[in-house]
Amino acid sequence: MDLLDLDEDSLMEIFSYFCFNELLVLSSVCKRFLYVCQRHLRKIRNFELDYRSVAGRDNYPEYLRNVFTSLGPTMEAFRFSGGYIMNEALKQHIVDNLAAHCKNLRNLTINYTILTEQHLRPLGALLTTLHHLDLGRCDLTDESLGEFLRSQPLCLRTLAIPGNPNLLGKFFNDWTTAKELEQLDLSCCFSLNVQEMDEFLCHAKCLRAVDVTKSLWLERNKDIFQKDGRSITMGTNLPALEYYKAG
Repeated sequence: MDLLDLDEDSLMEIFSYFCFNELLVLSSVCKRFLYVCQRHLRKIRNFELDYRSVAGRDNYPEYLRNVFTSLGPTMEAFRFSGGYIMNEALKQHIVDNLAAHCKNLRNLTINYTILTEQHLRPLGALLTTLHHLDLGRCDLTDESLGEFLRSQPLCLRTLAIPGNPNLLGKFFNDWTTAKELEQLDLSCCFSLNVQEMDEFLCHAKCLRAVDVTKSLWLERNKDIFQKDGRSITMGTNLPALEYYKAG
């Protein structure tokens, strides 16, 4: 009897003994194997990509395609930290695959990775489903971040952009789509002027927690957070998730 002659339940049992990377290889054999592998792999909802492991692969484009094709449709959270010096082609492959396959993503964390307009524009496709977004220490600029945040209707509840020293706060200008935003982490954005948030706060009616630690602001600027009778807590409580890590 050939392996393909087995019924689906039998294949599921056999494939349950394979590890993550083995399932990825098997998923490219034929459509039937792809379906069985996807049934196993899509149990992984929160996924962290190990940059060092992926960067060492000669066939990383194929590997990334298999990862995101298999996990992407049901993935709810993705986390990645690449480092400021990394392969630009690899970075673009990750961004493009995220945008193409992760249509139901709720949580996205990319840290310590330089993101320019070239990377943020494709990621804009994810904004319509994201609830929590963390782009900490990504060397963001007001122009690129502003264009990104205004590109799609938002359902963001948490935005964390700590440690981006080039942000002045101009990205708040004309940003009117943050109606669901509840928490905003601006900590260690050393050049950011809180006064730039004045008009933005008129639209962000649900905002309740702000972290402006080590940002450019004076004690009197606290008044800006008290508009419309709101009391905004200084400090945020960002969601913590468990991730399956592979590379």
